Amino acid sequence: LYQVMELSKENGNTIVHKATQGPLAAALKKDFPEVETAIPILSLYDEGFYAQVRNGQKAVRSAGIFTDKPFFTTFSFPLTIGNPQQVLADKNNTVISEAMAKALFGSPEASIGKPIDWEIMGNKQQAVVSGVFSPLPANSSMKFDFVMTYDKLVSELVPGFQNWNNEGPQTYLVLKPGTDVDAFNKKVTNFIQNYHQASIFSLFIRPFSSAYLYGHYENGKQAGGRIDYVRLFSIVALFILLIACINFMNLSTARASRRLKEVGIKKVVGSSRRALVVQFLSEAILIAFLSLAVACFLVAALLPVFNTVTGKELTIQPSLQLVALILGVTLLTGLFSGSYPAFYLSGFNPISVLKGRMKNSVGELMARKGLVVFQFVISLVLIIAVLVIHQQVDFVQSKHLGYDRANVVSLEKEGAIAANTDAFLNELRRTPGIEGASAVQQNIVQGKGVIGASTYGVEWPGKTEKDVTDFMVRAIDFDFIETMGIQVKEGRSFSAQFGDEKTKLIFNEAAIKAMGLKNPVGTMVKMWGEEKQIVGVVKDFHLTTLHDKIEPMVMRYEPAATANIVARLEAGKEKEGMQRIEALYKKFNPGYVFTYHFLDDQYRAQYASEQRVSLLSQYFAGLAILLSCLGLFGLAAFNAEIRTKEIGIRKVLGASVQNVVLLLSKDFLRLILVAVLVAFPLAWWALNVWLQGFAYHISISPWLFVIAAVTILFIALLTLSYQSIRAALMNPSKSLRTE
Repeated sequence: LYQVMELSKENGNTIVHKATQGPLAAALKKDFPEVETAIPILSLYDEGFYAQVRNGQKAVRSAGIFTDKPFFTTFSFPLTIGNPQQVLADKNNTVISEAMAKALFGSPEASIGKPIDWEIMGNKQQAVVSGVFSPLPANSSMKFDFVMTYDKLVSELVPGFQNWNNEGPQTYLVLKPGTDVDAFNKKVTNFIQNYHQASIFSLFIRPFSSAYLYGHYENGKQAGGRIDYVRLFSIVALFILLIACINFMNLSTARASRRLKEVGIKKVVGSSRRALVVQFLSEAILIAFLSLAVACFLVAALLPVFNTVTGKELTIQPSLQLVALILGVTLLTGLFSGSYPAFYLSGFNPISVLKGRMKNSVGELMARKGLVVFQFVISLVLIIAVLVIHQQVDFVQSKHLGYDRANVVSLEKEGAIAANTDAFLNELRRTPGIEGASAVQQNIVQGKGVIGASTYGVEWPGKTEKDVTDFMVRAIDFDFIETMGIQVKEGRSFSAQFGDEKTKLIFNEAAIKAMGLKNPVGTMVKMWGEEKQIVGVVKDFHLTTLHDKIEPMVMRYEPAATANIVARLEAGKEKEGMQRIEALYKKFNPGYVFTYHFLDDQYRAQYASEQRVSLLSQYFAGLAILLSCLGLFGLAAFNAEIRTKEIGIRKVLGASVQNVVLLLSKDFLRLILVAVLVAFPLAWWALNVWLQGFAYHISISPWLFVIAAVTILFIALLTLSYQSIRAALMNPSKSLRTE
């Protein structure tokens, strides 16, 4: 199963598009014997459109897809009722979800063969239920509540999709077994030109299985995607496991004196070094597997919380592969964490050990200190990451977008509202608590990389063949610019006082820059071959996320092409305003499901993944700091223990508690300062790489590094102080008596 992708060269950059030409699937199936199945899919969910689906007085509002007959034999969506090969055989057939069947008909069985009325963007149609599909898996990348035929779409809803100069649906192929994919890619590269010679698009195919994790492209090349977060948290998890292993190594070797006599006696009675290594490794592996038992319990207990944090619906489903992986990781953890202590302990000279002569070498001390530095480097990097990610998420949430999104509500034009938009808007504008209202072609807020309606069909004075610019296109009604608070830089907005505005256009600053126009207002341009006049230029504003730079955009006055109503509520009276809008909606559309969205909520939802990264990074940083401090706590306790006699003598000679605390803490604090110096450049580099994924982002402030350093030093000092103060307060007579 492969997805067809398009490439276009635009002003020196190669852009990747998922949208393809409407006739492409049928042409590929006809012209290439390697293609077993080819289907187009247009998803209303991806485009932000919903349909009102009705059975008499019962109505639901849902999103669906338009596709061809082989859909249910191409994709693995099982049917509760219906034949996968026949459910979309007739143009007027539809397959609905179990939930929709129950809502409209009471049960899936009762829905089969029954007609339903549906409406989208003011276009009313009827279909016959021919099948019911089972609930979609929670991790499905396709979201839909009904499936309708592509024939219906192109014959009655969007006839333009029959043309090769329009892009919209996505195209999927099943290739015959044994097909050379690289050779096939070469064959389809310039395929579109066979049908549309002027097309600027070339084609390639990608495995559909790679779309979810590897969906990001830069200059035409695959450049990661969600896999980046998978790798990021896998690396962080590995580092946290390393910190735990380091603690085990450090504490095992530091407390080696407790086992000196055991090692010495075993060697004297004939035990080989190999046998001792096996013994100590076995102990470490046993501890690792005991930890695994506790970890499995914690995973089962915390999985619901984890699902809430990540927005996933993961379940524990043991499989041979998963069990083998977990057991393998546990075994490696035990071997790795126990290796150094095993070889270290087994290497003691039995005579020296039994005589009590055992000194730590410089190399051993340096290795131990190096491990302490390593774990605090990881902790510091995670602390800085938490601060930077939090600031960036706060930046994207609070940045002014070029329009005022506060208290703006949007709803789709449906029913009588679509047929009588002017009447609805006029009443809405007169409604108390409504400060402005208008209509726009698509949702104001678009997802990452989604530009919505666009065109290459703009011509301007001085344009050359090398100027290939894709303009975002938005049809708007009067008062849209004013309602949204978009600033007019030059000229004016659309207004009824100027008469016919359909021959006028308004561009944004990015478009004027791309066209290279010096005095744009009054300039004549062509759009889709028709003469138009530029009457205004608005300041740039964001329609997509801050991951994307602001694209050239053109606004045209075309109320009939608008699909969404937008209204600004008076601040402080949002509840009353929404009640009045709902009453007005139901007056025009009795029996319809009233649904609305606040732009603020839609905008925040765009950054759900960044918010999850921010929250998960906090958990990871906290865990890393906790583990590092546990190791530091153990080492400080051991250090105080082996220096008991020294502390007692110093106190007898007049050392104060403060002197002893400083003595025991200063070596560890030096190591943490070294970790600070190592972690800062590493964190700066890694986080700058992450920030490059945003076209608009913060600059990393030096104060973040100061805060991280002070935080880790304070935490470390608290950890050390307990053991140091405890040792310093011990009665010297007791400590000297124990020697």
